[in-house]
Amino acid sequence: MAQQGEARDSFRRISHEVGVRLAERRNELGKVLSDVAAEAEVSTSHLSDIENGVCQVSLPVLLRIVRALDLTVTELLPRIGGHHVCGGTIAEVPAGDALVLSHPELELGIELVHLPAGATHEIDNPPLEDVLVHPLEGDVRVVADGAEVRLEVGDTLDTERVGRQVIAALSDSRVLIARGPKRG
Repeated sequence: MAQQGEARDSFRRISHEVGVRLAERRNELGKVLSDVAAEAEVSTSHLSDIENGVCQVSLPVLLRIVRALDLTVTELLPRIGGHHVCGGTIAEVPAGDALVLSHPELELGIELVHLPAGATHEIDNPPLEDVLVHPLEGDVRVVADGAEVRLEVGDTLDTERVGRQVIAALSDSRVLIARGPKRG
């Protein structure tokens, strides 16, 4: 029961924070409640309830509201619940290079690797993390603990506690590699 009460309190606090931020943005733009509500295809009273934290907003409605306020969810959420959300873009990765998309504070490490046909990329995994390999372009052969798997676009290999993997590009390939803490 205590957990349910804590969850309700958390939802109320987040609903209030979302509402405050939406109202701030509306005021920054000099828009009135009825104009934003019309543009977001919600009633004025419902938007008022959202801004006042009286109700929880659904994701589809929230997306319409932030669009009407020329705001993105990424711009809205960094302030919500103490969470940190960042937006960004991925640069072009030169052939044979890897781009690290992660940072030390994350438990999840992400790399984007561009492999020309015939090139290889080794994953040395001393802490025996879980590793996910997902080709975005091309096709690759992955050797992990002696097992060989061929992956094409749309395929994903999820390995657990494999010490070393070798990815060999069978054609010009871009591969997303995600590494996270071992399960269990």
